Amino acid sequence: MDKKLLLEEMNADQVKNVVNNNSIAFIVLGSCENHGDHLPFGSDSIFPLNLAKIILGNIIKNNPSSEHNYFILPVMPYGVSIHHNDFQMTLSLKFSTMISVIEDVLDSLAKNEIKKVLIINGHDGNIAPIEVASRNLKDKYSDMVIACLESWWILVGQKNKNIFNVWNGLGHGGEAETSAMMAIRPDLVDIKSAPEQIIPNLPGDDIRLYWKFSELTRTGATGAPKKASVQKGQEIINILERVVLDFINKMNHSNWKYGVSTNNLE
Repeated sequence: MDKKLLLEEMNADQVKNVVNNNSIAFIVLGSCENHGDHLPFGSDSIFPLNLAKIILGNIIKNNPSSEHNYFILPVMPYGVSIHHNDFQMTLSLKFSTMISVIEDVLDSLAKNEIKKVLIINGHDGNIAPIEVASRNLKDKYSDMVIACLESWWILVGQKNKNIFNVWNGLGHGGEAETSAMMAIRPDLVDIKSAPEQIIPNLPGDDIRLYWKFSELTRTGATGAPKKASVQKGQEIINILERVVLDFINKMNHSNWKYGVSTNNLE
């Protein structure tokens, strides 16, 4: 029988067989907000959850006798989206709420002796709360290892500078995000309704502006989603899978120790 990946689908007996101090928990964080007329509100949750399932499925398939157990926690479908509040049906948590939710989930894992955690984040507004919560829990549980794939939409363009046509794939519902959704859930993508190209007029990257998203676009989307393709989406998945698998393999090899804690390892 195939191993279940999702904690929410396991019964108590299955949880007993999966959860121990060698378990590695995946936390998926998303949002619920406008992504333009061509992508669903749940894009920031749908893609990272499916990415996590693909990665874990391949880990289990290729390492059936691994001493580590892997599972995915129920996806968090809301995030910090206050910068999107001018758009209809933005469902946003306060920064303090999001920090508390992440802290409470991490604390619950630690109390169950799960000290190896990888967060797969799908939304830029979650980045600051993830860092605050993770550092607070690391201070509380010094032996806990908390890692995060923080901003996949930036990382893929850095890993392959030839994959995208416009703006290095960036944008909200842009070339990268639309490609990713086309590869994962093409039934949810209405590419005919996507804008041609919306590149916000900003004074550069050296100084950060704390804008509201309605100052950048009237549609909820930016970037060049019309340049998206299934092929680009599959390459995005391949890049991210390689990154995550390389990280997990290195961490497993060091027994999830790093820095000065590895000095005594052979």
